[in-house]
Amino acid sequence: MKIRTFIKRVIDKTIRKRPCCPDLSVLEHLRSKGQSYLSNAAVLEMDLLPKLGLNNEWLHQIPEELHPFCGQGVYAWQYPNQFSKYLVKLSEFKIESYLEIGIHHGGTFIITLEYLKKFHPLQYAVGVDIEPCPVLLEYGPANPNVNFMLADSQSRLFKEFIKTHSAFDLVFIDGDHDEDVCQRDFDNIKDKANIFILHDIISESVSGPGKVWRRIKSKYSRDYHFFEFTEQYESVKKRTGKSYLGAGMAVKRSFMEKQAAR
Repeated sequence: MKIRTFIKRVIDKTIRKRPCCPDLSVLEHLRSKGQSYLSNAAVLEMDLLPKLGLNNEWLHQIPEELHPFCGQGVYAWQYPNQFSKYLVKLSEFKIESYLEIGIHHGGTFIITLEYLKKFHPLQYAVGVDIEPCPVLLEYGPANPNVNFMLADSQSRLFKEFIKTHSAFDLVFIDGDHDEDVCQRDFDNIKDKANIFILHDIISESVSGPGKVWRRIKSKYSRDYHFFEFTEQYESVKKRTGKSYLGAGMAVKRSFMEKQAAR
């Protein structure tokens, strides 16, 4: 079954707007840059990612120096000092398909797509969330290989989609942060993902993803190469005494060997 045909069956035509108004015009900051610029993590952290806009929820987790960039652009819920290094690592791989579970406002999803396209053409991408994502109504029509699925990742509908679909090169898991649900998200997708990401692996506001990540590293050490992007902002650590966000990347050894040989 074709991916777009399947997803059309589950899109809710009634879109309930979330309390933000993403501005896709900021994507020109990324689209106008070459690979040399985009391969420099320090430049991405200090220049590009703040300009693309950050989420304005849970502002106590965001360093005050980044507050002027919150509530604008595409509302990415990421630390630039983590996300920059993560993106540069992704640029090392030939990624043709992408699935993101839990896209919220769509910021991380859209930035990742736009970034990957600068290095290699994407055949298709799917964003999944239990709530509508209005910005994809604007972004999607201009990007026919991008799809949105309104679904719970634990539902029979989503499991059927995964079962009938070929492997994704990259899967980003950022849905329900309950430990058991996060574990099931991984279990459901692990055989269909060449690279998978768990978000919030060191966040002290949610413990589930971190527990699942440590379990995966212990159990599947022979199957994957692991990378972590967990750098913090000292101003937040000093103010709250806690760590937030963090992404864990697991790359199948077989996929990495294949990529190295290309």
